[in-house]
Amino acid sequence: MRLRDKKAMTFQGKIHNGVVVFDGPINLPEGTPVTVSVEPARGSAPPQSDRLSDEEHQRIIAIMDRIAALPNENPGDTFSGRDHDKVLYGDPMP
Repeated sequence: MRLRDKKAMTFQGKIHNGVVVFDGPINLPEGTPVTVSVEPARGSAPPQSDRLSDEEHQRIIAIMDRIAALPNENPGDTFSGRDHDKVLYGDPMP
């Protein structure tokens, strides 16, 4: 049976040094197009280090509130991002 006549196949593996390494041998012709779909491990929660504690969350909110309360030191400034690019890179060629 030719590969294009077969249904989708699923293989298990892991990423090792940035490359997919399958758990077992895979017998596919060289150049076979594949799609890699990453799924979270079943029943796994994000590592504890990826979650903020309530205390950390409140600390970050307080910092953001302090930043938002800073005065705008130049409220009439009309210097735009386009002006910024012009200063850095000069006028674009016509």
